[in-house]
Amino acid sequence: MFFCAISGSPPTAPVVSKTSGTVYEKALIERYIEENGTDPISGEALTKEDLIDVKAKPSTIPPRPANQTSIPALLTALQSEYDAIMLESLEIKKAFQSSRQELANALYREDAATRVIARLMKERDEARQALSSIQSTIGFQPPAAAEAPVEDVEMAPEGALPSEVEAKIMETNQTLSSGRKKRKPAPGYTKADDVKAFVQTSHVPSLHATKPAGITALDLAKDGNVVVTGGADKAVQIFDLESSKVLGTLKGHTKAVTHVAFREQEGEPRLAVSASADKTVRLWGEDNGKWSAKGTMSGHKGEINGLAVHPSGAYVAAGSADSTWSLYDIAEAKEVVKYAAIPGIDGSFSYTSFAVHPDGVLHGGGTKDGAVRVWDARQSTSLAATLSSHSSDLTTLSFSENGYYLATASSSEPTVKIFDLRKLDVLNSWTLPSENTISEVRFDPSAQFLSVVGTDLRVYANKTWDELLKFEENAGVLTGARFGKLGSEIVLSGLDRTLRVLGAKTD
Repeated sequence: MFFCAISGSPPTAPVVSKTSGTVYEKALIERYIEENGTDPISGEALTKEDLIDVKAKPSTIPPRPANQTSIPALLTALQSEYDAIMLESLEIKKAFQSSRQELANALYREDAATRVIARLMKERDEARQALSSIQSTIGFQPPAAAEAPVEDVEMAPEGALPSEVEAKIMETNQTLSSGRKKRKPAPGYTKADDVKAFVQTSHVPSLHATKPAGITALDLAKDGNVVVTGGADKAVQIFDLESSKVLGTLKGHTKAVTHVAFREQEGEPRLAVSASADKTVRLWGEDNGKWSAKGTMSGHKGEINGLAVHPSGAYVAAGSADSTWSLYDIAEAKEVVKYAAIPGIDGSFSYTSFAVHPDGVLHGGGTKDGAVRVWDARQSTSLAATLSSHSSDLTTLSFSENGYYLATASSSEPTVKIFDLRKLDVLNSWTLPSENTISEVRFDPSAQFLSVVGTDLRVYANKTWDELLKFEENAGVLTGARFGKLGSEIVLSGLDRTLRVLGAKTD
């Protein structure tokens, strides 16, 4: 058996050097000759031509290593190889599981990101729609912008209103909104300097019953002479200030009256509308000088906390603590449509106040968690906007006659906030003394003044919001204030069962 002089192993292709007679592995000696050109044993010059191939018969087979010449050694080698394979398989499995976990996390993050993006896009679209709806309703035209790329058109949801009702509301909206910029205070309307000098000119005590006592709601007719009041005694009273005479005491409610309003429409008889904690809305009318019941509208499961006559004079809206509000047809004394809480929208829909925008499409409801839900009456499945106002129940709100502002307040905190509906943001706010309570905020018909009643009466100038008048000669909490006779008088109601009239001091 031959052994290579370089490697010491049996050569697979043995060759012999002519100079030294030494056996080498052919590949090794040829590489050595290329690098050195000598015989590695003798050191003599050597070329590849000096190598002689050894042709052994049979062909030389390399011997097995010593550790593989017995069965136990072979088994040990096989076991070691198997263990190495198992360890490698384990490492591969660990790497696979780690990769799988990383992939799952990546997919989860991608899915979460996709959902967040979808939600943000939905909120963006809803905000754009709300802003567009309110801007178009109040007649505000944003500055022209560069032409935007065309987006996919979404089909609008089916309207909530019967076609004839929607047509009437939109006709009223177009008529009123088109003339908004031309709306100015009537000639001879009271100025801010005149309001600063107002004093009490008369009062009417002892209205409504003594147990339970108090006037809880007030409204004033357009002529400034006739007043409708609601009381804790469950009654509605019609009173003529000019003759100082009760024109009617109307009974029918079974609990305290929460809101009253006149419906005065050209060519139609004057009606009074009342809402109550007994969950009903009632209509009262005058026939030959006598007032009587004209209809009852029910359907709510909670007390009625807000009432608003539509500018068209054909409908009245009522907001309830049962998280719904209804639009009623006055002529037929029946419900047209009911708007329920929208699934998926956080926050309360339990209404503690309600008002209608002066152009008739938007309706706003204050809720028990201090928000304002702004509805487009044409849609029952989406909101026009939600305004965060107070931290407690929002018990009073009022739209300005020009349609640009919304005033809000809560009976639980003495803070008044003014929203600019063109920007859907708080324009101004102020806080009264901590001992004050607020029963009602109300813009006057000219949109020049804002009255705030409760512990006392305060009148503020629109836009500057400066305090013009403070009246605190009342004996009980004030519950309502109305400007009448071109703003020359302010009629107040209170829990002391008294109507008070403020105006210019007379000699």
